[in-house]
Amino acid sequence: MVFFAVSKAAVSKLLHISLAHTHHPWVSGGVLEQRETDELRASGISVSVFNHKVDPDNVDTMTHALDVIREHHPSEVIWSEIR
Repeated sequence: MVFFAVSKAAVSKLLHISLAHTHHPWVSGGVLEQRETDELRASGISVSVFNHKVDPDNVDTMTHALDVIREHHPSEVIWSEIR
C-alpha cells in the first residue's frame, strides 16, 4: 500500500499510526524540509518526495502525481490525502 500526503499533518498522522514503516509514503514537494526527509530515511522509512508542490485542488496535478506513483508501484493500492 502507498500513502500520498500533501500536508505535514498527513505525514505526522502516518508516523503517529506507524504506517510509514510498513507502507511506502510519497509526499508533495514543499511539505517536508530536507532535514526531515533525511531523518525519515535514516530511521528506515523509504519516503519519496516530489520535487514540486502537488496541489490537491488541481485535478491535473493530482492525476499526474498519482500516475507517477502508479508507475513506481503498479500493483499497490494508493491512499491519498484529500482536503
